[in-house]
Amino acid sequence: MSRLEIEGLCKGWDFPVIDRLDLVVEEGEFFVVVGPSGIGKTTLLRLVAGLEAVDAGRVIVGGKDISKLPPYRRKIAMTFEGYALYPHMSVFRNIASPLIAQKIPKAEIDRRVREVAKLLRIDQLLDRKPGEISGGQKQRTALGRTLISKPSVFLLDEPISHLDAKIRHELREQFHTLEALRRVATLYVTHDYSEALSLGDRVGMMGNGGLVQVGTPRELFEAPADLFVARNLGQPTINIVETRARSEDDRLLLESLSGGALEFALSPAQREKLNGHASGTISLGIRPQNIRVLPEGGKPQSSEQVQGRCIRGTRCHFHRNN
Repeated sequence: MSRLEIEGLCKGWDFPVIDRLDLVVEEGEFFVVVGPSGIGKTTLLRLVAGLEAVDAGRVIVGGKDISKLPPYRRKIAMTFEGYALYPHMSVFRNIASPLIAQKIPKAEIDRRVREVAKLLRIDQLLDRKPGEISGGQKQRTALGRTLISKPSVFLLDEPISHLDAKIRHELREQFHTLEALRRVATLYVTHDYSEALSLGDRVGMMGNGGLVQVGTPRELFEAPADLFVARNLGQPTINIVETRARSEDDRLLLESLSGGALEFALSPAQREKLNGHASGTISLGIRPQNIRVLPEGGKPQSSEQVQGRCIRGTRCHFHRNN
């Protein structure tokens, strides 16, 4: 069993970077950690891999506590953002390097390298060196070196973030179909929200000190736990309007504090979200894709679209400011 468990993980230098983080990634699960740059995503991977020592907490793989083991004894494979390829070695030897270190027989190494290279469509490049291949091919080589080692856990640190759009799309499809990634727990880090939502079985939003919210991609996008999650998932970013509530003709309206005649009439479901807390300032978040603009005198298609000067936004997010 290759289940990854993280219990009470802590790491800090002059300030806490990760503070009592708990997470379970099941065998076969592709878990994506997303968040702004510098928030501690790579540090989390390095702690799991053993490249950084934990200050407190445990890392458990397959029921075994590996927190004190050196990296080479953890059976964890990590792909780095910057490839980390050996420039003097061929693509073949770069991919084969974990097996060479394990003193696997040459015939077995040759078979496994060619099998992985064919899967990643770089089998025609095995005799070339990293300086002779493109960025996408380098990333495939680094991924091949990770896949060939048959680890208990895969760690992928923003492996496609700096590649062009076409190659990123191609590699995303491969992440979905690579059988090797579905045999063990995979922890994938990115700052690209669209990548997180398209790849993850579950997604964890990283904030200051740890994971702010964990759930399916749909849960995080449509029901963010707070404004931090809402603002960091979506492009263009979510619109935040500061409002106050008032009643009119048995309806509850949110009136913009920025002036003008901007009002938001809430549906019964949206009123229920407020849980009766309609006092004070309320932050209202509306996704750009949920806004519909009607011509003057036009009629909305449903009760949750535009009505006169009132916008009944679908999938609005409310946060009360005391």
